[in-house]
Amino acid sequence: MMVSRNQTVSLADASVGSIMTTQVRTIGPTKPLVECIKMMKDSNIGSIVVVDDGKPVGIFTERDLVKRMAEKLECLGSTMAQVMSKPLMTISPTGTVWDALSQMGRHGIRRLPVMEGKKLVGIVTERDIFRLILAQQSLLLESVSESLPASTREKLKGMVGALSIEKPPSRM
Repeated sequence: MMVSRNQTVSLADASVGSIMTTQVRTIGPTKPLVECIKMMKDSNIGSIVVVDDGKPVGIFTERDLVKRMAEKLECLGSTMAQVMSKPLMTISPTGTVWDALSQMGRHGIRRLPVMEGKKLVGIVTERDIFRLILAQQSLLLESVSESLPASTREKLKGMVGALSIEKPPSRM
């Protein structure tokens, strides 16, 4: 099920595949950490999936970098296999957004690589889920306000504007 701006769905019905990022940056497990950090900076992203012979085996996140830096500064000479988070938690594109959110909460993680069989097809993040929730709230406010008196609609528009949710946020 693809989720569009004009469609209200629950988190239990929305599929991960409808909100995931499909352009996933990857790196090999023997690559130096410094190369990964440069890729993250250049791509303006918070994580890179570590792939060995085409198979995702771990993930390296901003959080991992902070932990490693706090442990010791010599880690910059480490390989990805030494610093990545493992085991890798993943989800299917047909899994629901609720499933993704639940798994993230259980494991204390913010990003889930999306796997179709053994193939990496995307990544879903807390930010993707947050965008969906904001879009749904905005759509609900829009549809409810149409049945309200004009004066109430104007008050509601002012409140929505003050909360900065006038329009659903756009995808990167």
